[in-house]
Amino acid sequence: MSTKRLLTRLNTAPLSEAQAPRIHMSIDRLTHRMSIDRPDVYITRLGQPNAFALGSQTLVIDHSLVRLLTPAELEGVLAHELAHLENYDSLLQTLTMSLLRMITTLVLVVVLPFVVVISLGCWGFSLVMGRPIRGPNSVGNGLRRGLARLVMGLLIAPTLALQAYSRHREFAADQRAVAVLDNPLAFARALEKIQRESELGWGLFSRVFPTRDRKTERTPIERAFASHPPTDERVSRVREAAKRVATNYEANQWHHIEIN
Repeated sequence: MSTKRLLTRLNTAPLSEAQAPRIHMSIDRLTHRMSIDRPDVYITRLGQPNAFALGSQTLVIDHSLVRLLTPAELEGVLAHELAHLENYDSLLQTLTMSLLRMITTLVLVVVLPFVVVISLGCWGFSLVMGRPIRGPNSVGNGLRRGLARLVMGLLIAPTLALQAYSRHREFAADQRAVAVLDNPLAFARALEKIQRESELGWGLFSRVFPTRDRKTERTPIERAFASHPPTDERVSRVREAAKRVATNYEANQWHHIEIN
């Protein structure tokens, strides 16, 4: 239901084979290699070259992505998104976030009353003893600060955990794409092209990677809250994986020849 609402919100339209025969040929070839069901394909205009997977059977492609990339590069992006569908990443992230929020809410229901009682008690003792109710000289200042950090941690922890999981799945999807592509280096070029295009402005989504100036280093906090790894790191890993695949392919071409 959420997938349908999002598709409606983004004003998507089904992408037929007559409109984009090459895209459908690539999807057919990739789904056959990956042994997965063929997803429903939609086209939209996000104002930024992009593609992303929704739910377990939906693939959305931005119109500008088709113009920006060559067929081999576009196939690399499609392989990446199909890898997300193969592993139900979008569905699992939604379920994980719901579960984490439920657990956090239950814990806060138990902890918050305790925090309120402790804080009121400390303020009361401070007034009775003629000490300030806030600051280092107040009663129970260290305890109250510790409880505040605990509550803040409970609020932030689910987001940090989900973002870390999301970054891990992005690397995994990249590796899966390299394994099924005929030209994995084209996928690395696609990432670089989309990154350069993304630097020109912000879009609604950044499924392939976030909008970010590659020349600007992320702070530790930014890295912790980012849903995608740095593009340069992804490109480097894709190129290394592509080299390993090429090396293994060349090694498999050698045959033992017996000479009489």
